Amino acid sequence: MKRIVKILPFYEPRMWGGGERLEKEFNYHTDVRPLGEVYNVVALKGHADCVVPEMDMTLSELYKRYPDWFNCDTEELPVRVNILDPIADLSVQLHPDDAFARAYNGGRGKPEAWVILDTTEDGKIQFGHKAKTIEEFREKTEQQDWDGLLKYLKAVKDAFIDIPAGTLHAIGSGVLTYNISRNADCTLRLYDYDRIDPSTGRKREIQPEQVYENVNLPDTSTEFVRYPASLERGIHVTRYWDEPGLYTLMRLQVERMGSFSHPRFAFYTCVEGEGTIQGVPVRKGETLLVPEGLGMLEFKGKLDVFLASYRNEE
Repeated sequence: MKRIVKILPFYEPRMWGGGERLEKEFNYHTDVRPLGEVYNVVALKGHADCVVPEMDMTLSELYKRYPDWFNCDTEELPVRVNILDPIADLSVQLHPDDAFARAYNGGRGKPEAWVILDTTEDGKIQFGHKAKTIEEFREKTEQQDWDGLLKYLKAVKDAFIDIPAGTLHAIGSGVLTYNISRNADCTLRLYDYDRIDPSTGRKREIQPEQVYENVNLPDTSTEFVRYPASLERGIHVTRYWDEPGLYTLMRLQVERMGSFSHPRFAFYTCVEGEGTIQGVPVRKGETLLVPEGLGMLEFKGKLDVFLASYRNEE
């Protein structure tokens, strides 16, 4: 029988993590250190897989055993959600397209998008590049002329940014983000500031040749976008993205109570406040899975939640 269930977060150590905000504000209590990223929704069997305690199984198992909860056209759960709070800049990286990822590590490409939840006054992200040709891109990389190559954007609270395959990007320190992506894991690094990974005592691997092969030329990076919210049945709804075969992303902000219906399954991740969704308690940092077909949902409390879902390719 379909029902709303809680999804426990999955933690992995990140060398650029180590702040206290995820633990103190989002209630993510774990021995994993340094903590800088939380997978709110991930179902990569044998690698990173959230637990669904009420069902006594992992999310990847739930997806396989109860396909009618999702009704997806993909072998694995198609979406992934994480929250990041870096205290140091992430590596300059990109994600390739499906064809390259399949040949490279048997995976899929990982288009993604971010919404900035909070930022320091000088918070920024690395996004895109200035090179006109692959020869110029390679030359500036080899010379480590990062000022001449890399573009940066000032982080904007509550703004959205789309990151297609082939886009150079890196979240900067102090920029708290909600991240939705395809449920995949193929990352190619161009530069990692020559940092030493404390877990290995060595520099992390970079893949410049593969980046050259995949980087968008000419650069197609865009800017942050602020989407307006519409008031629907007592809920302020912001619609960011809805692409069949990729993901659907919305934000629902509730002052006291309201109702909302989404035709597909959805993961609701609370980033502020607490309350209930159809009587099921949820608070900041928690994620609920609502299976497909449960109809109109009642929201109560002061809630700020992101909805992550997926529509089959048409």
